[in-house]
Amino acid sequence: MSAQHPRVLLTVPNPRQMSLVAPIVSHFYNILNESGIEMKFFDTTFYDVSDKYINPDEKAAENFSARSFKKNLPFESIPIKDRLTLHKEFLEQVESFEPDLILVSALESTVTLGIELLGVIRHLNIPHCLGGIFATYAPKQSLNYPEVDMICVGEGETVIVPLVKRIIQGENLKGLPNIWYKDKKGDIVSAPLSPIIDIDKLPRFNAAPYDESRFWRAMSGKVYKMFPVETHRGCPLKCTFCNSPLQNETFKEKTGTTYFRGRKISEVMKDIKYFIEECGAEYLFFWADHFFTYSKKEIDEFCEAYTQYKHIPFYIQSYPSSLDEYKVKALFKVGLHRIGMGVEHGNDKFRKEIIKRPYTNEKALSKIKILWDYNIEYSCNNIVGFPYETPELHEDTIKLNKALKAHSSSCAIFTPFQGTSLRKMAIDAGFLKDPDALAPSNFDYSILDMPQFPPDLIKAKARTFNLYVHFPEKRWKDIKKAEKFTPEGEKIFTEYRQELEEIFAQESVGLAYH
Repeated sequence: MSAQHPRVLLTVPNPRQMSLVAPIVSHFYNILNESGIEMKFFDTTFYDVSDKYINPDEKAAENFSARSFKKNLPFESIPIKDRLTLHKEFLEQVESFEPDLILVSALESTVTLGIELLGVIRHLNIPHCLGGIFATYAPKQSLNYPEVDMICVGEGETVIVPLVKRIIQGENLKGLPNIWYKDKKGDIVSAPLSPIIDIDKLPRFNAAPYDESRFWRAMSGKVYKMFPVETHRGCPLKCTFCNSPLQNETFKEKTGTTYFRGRKISEVMKDIKYFIEECGAEYLFFWADHFFTYSKKEIDEFCEAYTQYKHIPFYIQSYPSSLDEYKVKALFKVGLHRIGMGVEHGNDKFRKEIIKRPYTNEKALSKIKILWDYNIEYSCNNIVGFPYETPELHEDTIKLNKALKAHSSSCAIFTPFQGTSLRKMAIDAGFLKDPDALAPSNFDYSILDMPQFPPDLIKAKARTFNLYVHFPEKRWKDIKKAEKFTPEGEKIFTEYRQELEEIFAQESVGLAYH
């Protein structure tokens, strides 16, 4: 391939069918094309890889974290292809496109699929670069995969073009910020961390690299043409199950600036205008973990600008104690439809000391009334299987969710991701025997070995969570039997599940994907 016409192929391993599109695809597409570099995106979404990898959406539906919906989707006639077909078509794409560089952006729970794909085309000797959260927090482990030539630690937007140019020109990668690689001896060569990018200067979102079918997604039991809106990067909270605290600390130490930052409302509105006026958006999903970090002034600015689009509903994320009536009321007037809230755990002391979420149940219950007053739908997201948690402590999470009366509640299984405080806690406590173990999807299984809360019981608590939340305590004794992965337990679980489905159908309770 000539240096005048460099090409890059990007894939984001994604063993599920209904997830949002990844904004990084748009960012790279715009940046590369502006520099005369052609990029193609290989989407793994609509391949069925369930023979080896869990489909989190199916698990969410099974556990009532998601409401079933009529699959009257524009693309439902597209046949689902299996994992071997994924291999074949990925190889065909690489051979026909002839990229100079292959990029893989992966999470810890998806990196195995990414490595599998790289193995399929390894014989073509095309340079491979792994980026994303996992590469950032497990750089040495990432480079230990023989399929990986180099990794990008941190943000890739400012380094991707220089990286491609060096590869095209056959130059050494040493000194290129964020790029770690293996030299000819197999030794790892690290690089300095580049400063955070100014996200207000990123090009407007571009839907061109995606297939249109990727924008259809379920929310509250209905299917919309939905687009993701990036308003913030990172999160200011200190939650120990998340890698955002370490991300902020690392960037502060090495670059002098915290990782967390928000976009100007004027820049956010450029994306919104494009989504609605040019892409036909029917629903917007605001990507930020904590949307309410916007000040009242910024919320007012947003609402004034969004008024012209208030016929387009939108979803935001935050946590219970952050609810502010002024902000909620203003957003509700211009189209706020649903809020996803991270509750995580129902025991005040455990939540404060282990998870570092220092708000009380009393405050959460007080704040939730704001949403009741404006009839705003909301979901409560929870986790089971934290280090040192017990079944008795988990019962507090059930009781809090009963009191919160959410339109939907989910219960994920705790996974000790690289770069989190709780991973270190789990290793130090002996709950995680292998320090290099990959954390699976949080709808899969627990990799912690805790005598007081074994993996099978954690999995059982996750799948029966909504049964406990929605049925009265006098029936909990029978629900407990459904925790057993035995023929009798499966039979009871199926019966209760069917009963709950009928209740939801009668009451039209919205259970949405989140």
